[in-house]
Order: sequence, then C-alpha cells, then structure tokens
Amino acid sequence: MSAPRETVAVPLTGLSRHLMTASKGFALAGGVIFIGMVCLSVVSIVGRKLWSAPIEGDIELLQMGTGIAAATFFPYCTLANEHLRVEFFTDHLPARIRARLDGLANLMLALAMALLTWRSTIQAFELYDAGEVTVMRNIEVWIPVALMVPSLALTTICALDRAVHNFTLRSSAL
Repeated sequence: MSAPRETVAVPLTGLSRHLMTASKGFALAGGVIFIGMVCLSVVSIVGRKLWSAPIEGDIELLQMGTGIAAATFFPYCTLANEHLRVEFFTDHLPARIRARLDGLANLMLALAMALLTWRSTIQAFELYDAGEVTVMRNIEVWIPVALMVPSLALTTICALDRAVHNFTLRSSAL
C-alpha cells in the first residue's frame, strides 16, 4: 500500500483570505444550526418517550435546518480543497498536471454551483409567490430555500477562486 499523495497546496492570498474568513463564518453558523437540530431532536424524542409530547413538526424543522446547515459547509470545503476525490488515476501524474485537473474540477464545481444558485433563487421567488407552507408548522417554504442561496453563491465564488489559482500556479510553486 502506498502512502497518500500530497495534495497540491494552493496558498490563500488577497481575495482568498477574505473568502476563507467568510467561509469559516458560514461553516460556524452551520455548526450552530446542526447543534440546534440535535438539541431539537433530543428534546422531541425525550418528550415523545416520557410524556407523549414530542415537538410538533420536528421532522419538518430538522429537514429544513439540515439542508440549510449542510449548504453552509460547501464554501469552506471548496477553499480547503477537501471535497471527495478519486485520485486513483491521477496519483502518478506530475504535480503540474494534477493542479490543472484540480483547476478543471473547481471550474466544473463553480458552474454547477452557479446553476444551483440561479435555480434556487428562482425557486425561492416562485415558492414565495405560491405561498406554499409546511404541513405541520405552517412555515413558508421559500424561507429555507432562500437561506441556502448565499452559501451556494459563496461556493461558486470560492470554486472560481480555486480554479484561477490552480490554473495560474507556477512550476516553482509545485
């Protein structure tokens, strides 16, 4: 078994540092939301088992909160270069080529996230116009969709930033 290959380190400078600060803030907010979701779940389960009094609509709240929180981690994962990768075929390639492939992957991620940002924004407006609400809690459905849009937009910008850095790396930095 071979040792894991070192990933191509992409330095954070200028805009990247500001993006990292924002991404960490988003990730911390997501962590707080997840902790809140765990507490909500525990209170609801204990209430259901001990007093037959669960939190009404807990599943709706958990679904919405989890979606919002999960989206907040995308920008940080992008800047930290920690997305899931399959490197079996590229492990033996020179660092310069791996950097270009990483740049291409980040560019494709940016395009996918831009599409998600665009479509989620449109969906939030359509849900707002429709006035759709959840069954148990009567929460307007557009709200959690709209709350995911900033994370998706930031991920788009972070992926573009990483793509630019990967494509502009000099061989001395590799």
